[in-house]
Amino acid sequence: MAGRKGFTAKQSRRMARQMDDSLVGTHVERGSHARGSSSSRSYSSSRASARASNSQVNGFTPTATSGESRSTYRHRTQQRRYAEEIQHRARIRRTVTAIIVIVVVLAIAGGAGYLAFRGTVGSGFSLKNSNAGEALVQVKSTEPYYALVTAELGAVAEPLEQAGPDVIMLARVDRQAHTLALVNIPSSLQVTTDSVTRRLGDLALEGDAALISAVSLYAKVDISHFVKIDEAGLRAMVDGLGGIEVQVDQEIDDPHAGSVYIPEGTVTLGGEGALTYLRATNVTLGVTDQLAHQTYFAALLMLKLFDGQGNLASRLDSVGSSFQTDLSLGEIEELAGWIKDLSVNDITRVVLPGYMTEVTGVVDTGDSLYVAKAENMATIIEALENGTTPTFANATDIVAASPSSFTVEVQNGTDIAGAASTTANTLTSLGFRVEKSGNAEQQVYNETLVVYKDEKAGPGQAKAIIDALGIGRAVDAAAYYKFDTDVLLVIGADYKPVS
Repeated sequence: MAGRKGFTAKQSRRMARQMDDSLVGTHVERGSHARGSSSSRSYSSSRASARASNSQVNGFTPTATSGESRSTYRHRTQQRRYAEEIQHRARIRRTVTAIIVIVVVLAIAGGAGYLAFRGTVGSGFSLKNSNAGEALVQVKSTEPYYALVTAELGAVAEPLEQAGPDVIMLARVDRQAHTLALVNIPSSLQVTTDSVTRRLGDLALEGDAALISAVSLYAKVDISHFVKIDEAGLRAMVDGLGGIEVQVDQEIDDPHAGSVYIPEGTVTLGGEGALTYLRATNVTLGVTDQLAHQTYFAALLMLKLFDGQGNLASRLDSVGSSFQTDLSLGEIEELAGWIKDLSVNDITRVVLPGYMTEVTGVVDTGDSLYVAKAENMATIIEALENGTTPTFANATDIVAASPSSFTVEVQNGTDIAGAASTTANTLTSLGFRVEKSGNAEQQVYNETLVVYKDEKAGPGQAKAIIDALGIGRAVDAAAYYKFDTDVLLVIGADYKPVS
């Protein structure tokens, strides 16, 4: 029996069976069950039926399930419109498939691009050439942590510039309570490490880890994160954020701090103006006001960076090269998520109480240092851990001691001839017990200092002298000033004879 041209009878039967199998379930009539049964199929002639029974099929027209007759179905499927419709549907399927593929590809590419962007942002502010990790202590995600923030402010003239950072700030971050505290620790703080007394900021010359360890030891807390910024970076960041609006509490016109004049009131400071504001010591309370200004500005800068306006990652991308930190982009975003809802008054701001030793005559350190009691730092940390604001007694809260209840030594720290003897006579006439007077080792004191020994009675004794003379700043002698009387009065350039 001959099959199709080019096929043997065996091949023809095998192809017929394959075609038969492929059509079962699609073009067989409803109710058909016997696979291969000729009774389940309709053929155009008895000859075709006989050939099919021998598995020799040259063509097969299935019975339509739509209820059409075979002739109607054949007529419909042979129409040009039918073929065009099939082609149209095929084109739609191909188009939809292509769109899906494009969307998937774009999504994958977009995700990869976004991840690459985040990676670029993160690398922009990552710590470089730093050994900070050696001193940082990991903290649990639910616990408060401390971070050390340092900044270099530079100087208007090279002789005025100090080594290391000019601002050292300890930040306490409580993610559960959504609270933030900033403690300004002067970079000129006098610390003793390895039996050597020096400025805290100088330790940065030994590496970031040395500075972090020194602050951690002084404050007696673990430090988990580190942020640092240099002069150029601070200027660029402030300018990149469009300036920082500051409530300036007093006029600032300090040529040693910068050329920008800053009036009292509401002022938007650009990068250069911010540096002038942060450097200025020609203010009412000198270094005390400077430290307060630095802490206030740090809070404003952080709030501006995390104000919730626009995309944080994009903002960090624009200013990220201005600072360096071990914090990841995700950690910064988590921090920004709640800091943006704070106001500047919601941020606890503390300055470590102390004073500057501006002359080497009494304290032989060879440099100007900031002297502070270790217990003051302990008081600050304890208050922050308890969720309260640290407070220290103000001079106005101190009651002046009786002039005759303590002894006084007067030294002349200026080039004004007879200042010591004149002042001693004045105090004696007012009932003070002056036991000796003379010249200080160096006559270069810029302000009058009233140095006391007794931590409890001393502030009242100093206040009595300050009230009597109208000048002077109370200073705790600690272990740095040596004298035999209860109080040492060192007359400075602000001295005016009492008439």
